[in-house]
Amino acid sequence: MHGKAPRIIKPNNRDLILCVDLGGSKVLMAIATAEGEFLRRLKFPTQSEKGSEDILDRITAGVQEMLKAGAETADRVLGLGVATPGPLSFPDTVVWDSPNLGWNRVNIKEELKARLGWEPLVEKDTNMAVLGEYYFGQMQRCQNLLYITVSTGIGGGIMLGGQLYRGQNGGAGEIGHMVVDSGGRTCGCGRRGCLEAQASGTAIAQMAKELGQEGKGQGISFDLGTAGAKEVGEAARRGDREARTIVAQVVDYLGIALSNLVNIFNPEKIVLGGAVSLGWEDLLLEPLRERVKAEVFPLNARDLRIEVTRLGEDVVLYGCIADVGRRKTEDGR
Repeated sequence: MHGKAPRIIKPNNRDLILCVDLGGSKVLMAIATAEGEFLRRLKFPTQSEKGSEDILDRITAGVQEMLKAGAETADRVLGLGVATPGPLSFPDTVVWDSPNLGWNRVNIKEELKARLGWEPLVEKDTNMAVLGEYYFGQMQRCQNLLYITVSTGIGGGIMLGGQLYRGQNGGAGEIGHMVVDSGGRTCGCGRRGCLEAQASGTAIAQMAKELGQEGKGQGISFDLGTAGAKEVGEAARRGDREARTIVAQVVDYLGIALSNLVNIFNPEKIVLGGAVSLGWEDLLLEPLRERVKAEVFPLNARDLRIEVTRLGEDVVLYGCIADVGRRKTEDGR
């Protein structure tokens, strides 16, 4: 655990929370105590091409496996928190036109309730992540906080005045679909030049692949079609010119997006997460800090901190723990 979490539910050492982080490339699952101690974990590829029924069936099997793996029984489980890529409507929790899952109008809550016999709490993954930071991370109780994930896709979670901000229908925080280059690449959403199409892990892999097809990028160790942020980052650290150009492009586009967000929301802190942010911390963090500081209004830069999450890939799972705990508190358990 990464520091003692604030009390968000009544203390009970028997309380257990099931957590699911459904990502574009992988699914992370865990059973944890309400205080944030993980007892068991599962991890498997999403394989979104198999469709929503297959993924939800495997998540159901994972829940059942974790409950059977030890002495824990269903009566000890306080709840199940499920995080999913957006767009996710709220409060009906329907996934709308998700570029990273290929889903359209899938009601995760009802689908899992039909399989498990009890209702999960469903939230967008980046909203879960910002809750994880707020309750368990280095930004505990930060009232104005943005969480930005840079991974297979790009998204954001927004905390304003200590409250999770979802927008009118649950669609807030889709910063990956902020247009940063009107003549840029075609995004999975169908538009051109979205941040996700220019700076995500998927975009980095595409840029590396194109270099290989052009007979360039010899300093990047990869087979066509499999190179990604890891290989590009390693080459950039070795000083490879073309890899460093890719990194500079990613910094440029992320810098535009973060500067816009800072001038709109005036946050105290921005936390970066996701596989690209975690794997490229040494390549991204300082250049982004410098870029944002140079471009935003001085007033908005005055108290701003930009950090990479210290909760690693578990940040969304911590958010599931927090979300179940806080909602149970609101409901009086």
